Amino acid sequence: MELSLINLAMRMAGPKEALWHAIIRKNYGCNRIIIGRDHAGPGVNAEGKPYYQPYDAQELIAQYQEELEIKMVPFKEMVFAKNKKTYLPLDKIEQDDPIEKLSGTQFKELLQQRTEIPTWYSFPEVIHELRKRFPKLHNQGLTVFFTGLSGAGKSTLANAIMYKLMETEDRPITLLDGDIVRQHLSSELGFSKEDRDIHVKRIGYVASEITKHGGVAICAPIAPYSNTRKVVRNMIDEVGSFVEIHVATPLSVCEERDTKGLYKQARAGKILDFTGVSDPYEEPENPEITVDTSDITVEESSALILDKLRSLKLLG
Repeated sequence: MELSLINLAMRMAGPKEALWHAIIRKNYGCNRIIIGRDHAGPGVNAEGKPYYQPYDAQELIAQYQEELEIKMVPFKEMVFAKNKKTYLPLDKIEQDDPIEKLSGTQFKELLQQRTEIPTWYSFPEVIHELRKRFPKLHNQGLTVFFTGLSGAGKSTLANAIMYKLMETEDRPITLLDGDIVRQHLSSELGFSKEDRDIHVKRIGYVASEITKHGGVAICAPIAPYSNTRKVVRNMIDEVGSFVEIHVATPLSVCEERDTKGLYKQARAGKILDFTGVSDPYEEPENPEITVDTSDITVEESSALILDKLRSLKLLG
């Protein structure tokens, strides 16, 4: 038996990816592959329903195991049987056995919140080492992600928050304004949906690197598409905290401001694919913060944002 340590990134494509993994491992000389619960699972859809059942990947591998010429080692969900003081597969638990379980996501949240970890979950020495990777929330990396129409006030608020944080934070703070990033990182891109998605994902990647290294990234792109914003959120949730701020200034107010004259050009047909005019803006469904700059000042908006960040324990 050989151990495969190839540098193969997870695509989160579900059961077919598990099949792909098995083929690649076989080609590298392996004769066993461990397939766990929800292997390469992409999570849930917009309605909160899982794309695949927990053991779909195992069932698919079992179906083609003979053709693959690599045997599966199925890994079932494990729980802690309190009366037996040991971990057992869930399907081996008897009806009267009291059990405890803690998901990886829940465990990470407990580490981030510096909450006590149950003694049955792991060895104290292991918990001690893992805590070093998860400092208190206000010491971790953070991305503050503004989204909204052109002229909504994103850049103004982003700058205001940046200067406020510079007065109180020890963490390095970086502003990633959509227009400025486009000049330096996305100058070859246009404004089609595909190009906009690439642009926002580039901003997200830079923000994730800043966040991963303990900094604060303040992003202010239009970011009109909800799926792309979810991709960025997921990217940053892996390395730190993500706060989405919807600058919900109405289109009519943005168009009245029109400081760059872009709406006027878009209405005249001189600019195509313009968000709010000839291209949609998909409003966030559950942003952490919503502000409308048409009826409150920059100072009031900034105070609201900072108060929310403090309530989330993201600021010291």
